[in-house]
Amino acid sequence: MKRFIPLALLAAVLGIVGFAALRPGSVTTQASAQTFTREAITDDPIAPKFAPKGYDVTIVEFADYNCPYCRRMHPTIAALLASDPKIRIVYRDWPIFGGASVEAARAAIASQWQGKHEAFNAALYEGGGRIDSAAICAAAKRAGVDWTRLQKDLVTHKADIDGLLARTNVQAPALGLQGTPAFLVGPYLLPGAFDLPNLRKAVAKARAHPNGPPKAP
Repeated sequence: MKRFIPLALLAAVLGIVGFAALRPGSVTTQASAQTFTREAITDDPIAPKFAPKGYDVTIVEFADYNCPYCRRMHPTIAALLASDPKIRIVYRDWPIFGGASVEAARAAIASQWQGKHEAFNAALYEGGGRIDSAAICAAAKRAGVDWTRLQKDLVTHKADIDGLLARTNVQAPALGLQGTPAFLVGPYLLPGAFDLPNLRKAVAKARAHPNGPPKAP
């Protein structure tokens, strides 16, 4: 049974699989004087997103392209999205595995300005082994990314990309996260890798209780 990582000042805990519930409003930790709303995490204007028409649940994915568990989770997330057309996914790259991870995250974020993020994200997870500069270039080619334009977008949107990575690097630890992968499914925080049945259970809970479990009378 999955257990949640203890999370500072989060509102509630579900007993079914160890999901922690994050209610709308602010979340503050002792480690940071900043206050964040759930909406700041789910609706960051620079974070790449896939949002089908009529979606009713948002999943935020905290991941690193050099995280082996993130790579293993990618087919599971893909299967969830393929089976449920009402899920929006927000990609919050948290490159904690070194410089190559930062390079991959920056390239993936920049690819959204040519409409290639979804394909590039998948291609970066397809290869085996550690991601490096050559692997990033090869993944871009497989995904049909215009490499010349990508380099220009990395320069043009440098401030936006740097700002997004900086926000994620503060927000993820503020949520109590200690590594990747991690998922915010509606108001429920799932740190670690989860299988498809438990992800579907989290989505069902998010639909039933979009603001977290009801408070006891």
